[in-house]
Amino acid sequence: MAESPCALNKETGSCLDVLPDEILIQIFGQLAVVGNTWDEDDPLRLGALPYHQPDLELMPCTGLRGYPFLAQVCKKWRRLLSTPMAQKLVWRQVTVDFGHELVTAIHTPLRWSNQRPSPEEYDAAFQRTSISAAKVLGFLRSVGPVAQSLTLSNSEGYDGEEGDYVSLSDKHDFGPSHLGFAIAMLATTLTELRLYRCNDLVVPDQDLWGLLPLLPHLRSLAVEGLRSRVSVAAVAPLGDLRKLDTLVLSAAEFRTADWAVGLDGLPHCWSRLTGLTRLELRGHQQLLELPGWLPECLQRLRVLDLSSCGGLALWQLRHITQLEVLVLQHLHLAHALPTATETAALLASGGHPPWRSVPDLAPLGRRLRSLSLSNNRLGLLPEWLPKMTRLEHLDLSYNKELHIRAPLTGLAALPHLALLDFRHVHVVDKTPYWPEEKCVTMQHLTKLVNVLKRRQPQPRVLLDL
Repeated sequence: MAESPCALNKETGSCLDVLPDEILIQIFGQLAVVGNTWDEDDPLRLGALPYHQPDLELMPCTGLRGYPFLAQVCKKWRRLLSTPMAQKLVWRQVTVDFGHELVTAIHTPLRWSNQRPSPEEYDAAFQRTSISAAKVLGFLRSVGPVAQSLTLSNSEGYDGEEGDYVSLSDKHDFGPSHLGFAIAMLATTLTELRLYRCNDLVVPDQDLWGLLPLLPHLRSLAVEGLRSRVSVAAVAPLGDLRKLDTLVLSAAEFRTADWAVGLDGLPHCWSRLTGLTRLELRGHQQLLELPGWLPECLQRLRVLDLSSCGGLALWQLRHITQLEVLVLQHLHLAHALPTATETAALLASGGHPPWRSVPDLAPLGRRLRSLSLSNNRLGLLPEWLPKMTRLEHLDLSYNKELHIRAPLTGLAALPHLALLDFRHVHVVDKTPYWPEEKCVTMQHLTKLVNVLKRRQPQPRVLLDL
């Protein structure tokens, strides 16, 4: 019986040593795109859903920069990684995570690549290590001919292993001007740009937004983690990005008390973004209304996320009938406004009555596939839900006041359901026994689960038992 090449090479090296160059390059290519989400991070597999999960924070994938010592393994690997074929495959998506780059620089001594330094050694290395903007730009210049996607993340700081925030205020000199150089270098190839927790690179007085039209092929733009006010005039240049199909602008999470964070309006020139299919505007407390031109001008819009825009009027939504995914999380929406008597009772008990209700979304029923009303104040299910006949995903999680008082026959009849999320609904104080109202809610949810079990494929129903 002939021995396999791996068996023949068992004493002298690994199976990778005998692989053809083309296959080894393909392996490197997979390392460049593999995500950093593990089963324990997302046990319910919610990251694949078409809408943002408020309780699931996914960091941008570091790509091949996450394997800093790959080229030091052997001369063959170094040679392969420098070939044009490998360059095109592994550097199409480029991520520069400043926190990760700093930690990598600290571990540059090869003996630390697989052996943790002592706390004293690490602290000493941290104090003397910094990131050079010139080196970052040099790297971007080297991958410029093939880079199509660029992500810059954590320029102000990152979350350490112990969960503590580590500031990078004096650990690198990469600023808005260097970002401008990077945009100029990648102007002819870049189709995707993402800035994640890089508020210091988009400060209002540096006019980053005015440079973005220099990227004529840009299709996707995401600026996440804004911690400053962004005026209508500042973002007006985005209207010149005619090929844009995805636009994400979000304020920093858990900063809704900062009233001066994010956009204060949508400029009229955005009506020229007729190719836009996905628009995510999360956490903009100053945004008060959607413009009247939006339903008519953005006819291709399929995904709209307005989560945590606490002051936003929602009456325009009923006119955006082309939507397939709608996300209205953390908007303090009730199923109906309380009466004067109910309001007085809530105030007397120290509660805060809801001041607005969820709009009637029945006109969207013909096309809407995913609806997230998570983290609101629904007390009852909206009456129009059974009319959403195309619905596949319904997220009602974290509506802690949601009571279910009648059988869910309307939801059970929806023909395309794939996921129902009822986690953390009807939350009550921890006692040895549930109160009667909580028992009624769980009884109706259990009956719904039993009915949906008969379907093939079986829809997923997420509950807290």
